[in-house]
Formats: sequence, structure tokens, C-alpha cells
Amino acid sequence: MARFKQNQIKQPKKPFTYVLNKLFKIVIYLLLVSSIAYLIYIIEDSKLLNPEISWKINGELKTQVYEYDEFIKPLISNKYVLNLSQIKNKLKEHPWISSVEVERIFWNKVKIELVMHDIAMRFGSEGFISSKGELFKPNLTIYSEILSEGNKYSQNTLLKPKLATYLDKPVGLASELEVKKFYSDFKSYQSILEPVKIILFERASIDELTLSNNVKVILGHQKQIHRLELFIKSFEALKNDKPNRAGGIFDMRYPDGFAFSYWP
Repeated sequence: MARFKQNQIKQPKKPFTYVLNKLFKIVIYLLLVSSIAYLIYIIEDSKLLNPEISWKINGELKTQVYEYDEFIKPLISNKYVLNLSQIKNKLKEHPWISSVEVERIFWNKVKIELVMHDIAMRFGSEGFISSKGELFKPNLTIYSEILSEGNKYSQNTLLKPKLATYLDKPVGLASELEVKKFYSDFKSYQSILEPVKIILFERASIDELTLSNNVKVILGHQKQIHRLELFIKSFEALKNDKPNRAGGIFDMRYPDGFAFSYWP
């Protein structure tokens, strides 16, 4: 029996130039992928994109501030993502910083401006009051008595100011809820008493002042300004009358005068 053979169309051979062109494209693609991978490796391994932070602290430009760099280090470890809001909020947690402004200059270049708390008073053994009347509490061991180099204090440089910045500051004792009013009254009292300094201002139910000239003044809870002015006149008269025994306690809570007692 005869067999019928099906004729198949013979595929023409692809020209050599076509094959060469295809191989060339594959090589180019591989080279491009390799170049990109190598570039990513170089960038990742280099410091080219590392965040650069310029600091301005209390108006002074600082090229590098190690303690604050360390404070925000976890937030700048990723060179590709810098969240300025997170950096700002983190710096606000620092106990000695009053205000923070963070601005992006370029992708990885950031300018940070810090205003630090200054110290106007010591707030008992718990913290400080700034010249703006703000209470802030660094993680310190502070003693209400005059501090000396021998006292114990935190060794954490992020939280520890120089001793000289608060050794000579007056001490305040009051409720935290009325710190602003308390500090405002302190300034009023101090302006009346100049050049004598207040070294201790206590406010519980009444106001009491301990002064640098070995005098304690009890002002009570009302008419404090009037009573303080009366104290100054009375103190001067007593000092002129008995110059060697002017130190003591003045109780100014009497309607028409005061009670005075010498220190024991």
C-alpha cells in the first residue's frame, strides 16, 4: 500500500547577523543589570548619602555636637529615609532643650536649631525653673542645699549640666501647678530687694524668703509687696540701731508692724 508523505515547509535559517544582534542585546542587558547592582552596592557601602546635620544652638552654629547626634542616632541610621517630624519630637524629649526647629536643606542635609533651657532657679531637689518660668526636670540627683564638687550627681552627659551653671541659683519650693506665677512673684520680690539676693523662696500656705544677708522674711499669703517694702524700711532702721545683730526672722503678717526674733 502506498504511503503519502506530508510535505513540511522548511524553516529558513536565521541570518548570522540576527543571532549576533540578539546576543549583543542580552549582553548589554546583563551589563546594565550588573552596573545597577554595583552602583547600589557602592552607594550603600559609601558615606556619600549619609545624613549631614548642621546644628545651631542658642544662635551659635555648631558643625558637630556629639551628644545630640547620639541622642537621635536611631532616627538617622537609615540614609534613605529621614523623618524630620520624628527627629523633632525626639529632641523635644531631651531634658535641656526648650524648643526645636528642623529644616531639610537637601535630601540628606538637615539643619536643626535648638534653644536650650537656661537656669533661673532650682526647683527643690526635683529640677529647675527657666527664665521663662518653665519647670523642667532632668534625670539628676540635685540637693536643695548649696551644691559642692563633692556631691553626687548623674554621670550621664546628656542630662548633666555643668555644676557652675546652677551652684549659685536660688532655690524655690512650691506647687508645680503654679510655677509660672511663683517665678513671676520671685522676680518681683527680687527687684524690690536688690542688691540683696533671695537664696530660698518657699510657698506653701504662706510666702517665706531666706535672704543672702542671713535674714528670713515671712510675708504671709496676701499684701506681700506692701509687706516686703515695709520689711526693707524696718530692716534698715534695725540695722542702723543695732548693726551687729540685724540678722534674724522678720514676721511681716501683722496689720501695723512686724515681729522680729534673732536667730537662736
